[in-house]
Amino acid sequence: MRFDYEQVHPFASELLCELGASPETASLVATSLVKADQIGYDTHGIGLLPLYAQMISSGAIDPSTNPVTEKITDSISRVDGCLAFGQLTGKEATNIAIENASSHGISVSAIRNGSHLGRLGEWAEEASSRNMVFLAFTNTGGGAKNVAPFGGHERKLSTNPIAFGVPTFSALQHNIIVDFATSQVSGSVIREHDRTGEPLDSEWTITNSGKAVSDARSFMEGMGALLPLGGRVTGHKGYGLAIIAELLGGLAGGVVIGQDDPEWFSNAAMFIVIDPTRFLSIGEFEERITAIAEHLRDDNVRLPGEGAHQQKRNSDQNGVNIPEYVLESLYTLAEDLNVEIPALLSQHLTRATDSHDKQKTW
Repeated sequence: MRFDYEQVHPFASELLCELGASPETASLVATSLVKADQIGYDTHGIGLLPLYAQMISSGAIDPSTNPVTEKITDSISRVDGCLAFGQLTGKEATNIAIENASSHGISVSAIRNGSHLGRLGEWAEEASSRNMVFLAFTNTGGGAKNVAPFGGHERKLSTNPIAFGVPTFSALQHNIIVDFATSQVSGSVIREHDRTGEPLDSEWTITNSGKAVSDARSFMEGMGALLPLGGRVTGHKGYGLAIIAELLGGLAGGVVIGQDDPEWFSNAAMFIVIDPTRFLSIGEFEERITAIAEHLRDDNVRLPGEGAHQQKRNSDQNGVNIPEYVLESLYTLAEDLNVEIPALLSQHLTRATDSHDKQKTW
């Protein structure tokens, strides 16, 4: 189901306001979530709002606070998220790193006490859109451990996502963006399968017997663990990346596994921003980007970030795609918060519900 941005964003903002955010914060977080939906990342879109409501209720997000920045040197800063919305913290850390890299060529921002940072690739997009190279490494403290180390089967690590962004200036219509969990899939994918009832892929998980978990609900209730990226055969690669993300995120901004409070959730991260023009002129950089793109180009080959760019253009032309199960979860949240559902969204929900009921009757 597709909707105009102007229909979705105000609704998401109003829900966030009712959850305790200021209008300014609500608008910023809603923009971040809808942007994820626009590029096809519905696991990190407005469907996260019911989860955020739970996190606010448990104290894992403080919707009324803002991050605080500590200057360590002219090019190194640390942002205490204070458990504010992660979108605020990520934006603050990225902006500071970009400003410092503009002056010094390279900069590092550390994040501690961050709540859910949302889609990490958003900050890679922001930095690369301002002609900066971006690298990010994150870890998750507390009870979010759901990944087994390579060779093991117990939950010892989090999904520890990493992200990279490289500007292409005028060489391409999009920048190079890489954003992925260091596990086979992210936790959001598991939650999505739980909502839809779709079985889990057998290559995603492992139990103490060596078998996979097929049911998302069983996994969410504690059965099995996610495999590191690469799975049973080459998972040592994803495991290695996860350890690097764990160390860099923990070194810069927080604690690491084995030190954290298992009952408490928080994100820590290291954002590194580099000005590529300190090495090459823009023209030289564009030549190298073009050479790589032309060398790799094929009918079935896309560069990282190209798919999201195409999805964004499609959303701009045809509306933002919001899955039916997301609409249903937002409908429930809106009822709980006494927020009026926009008429068009309500009509779609009514038709979807009627259709679902008819299928049940048959």
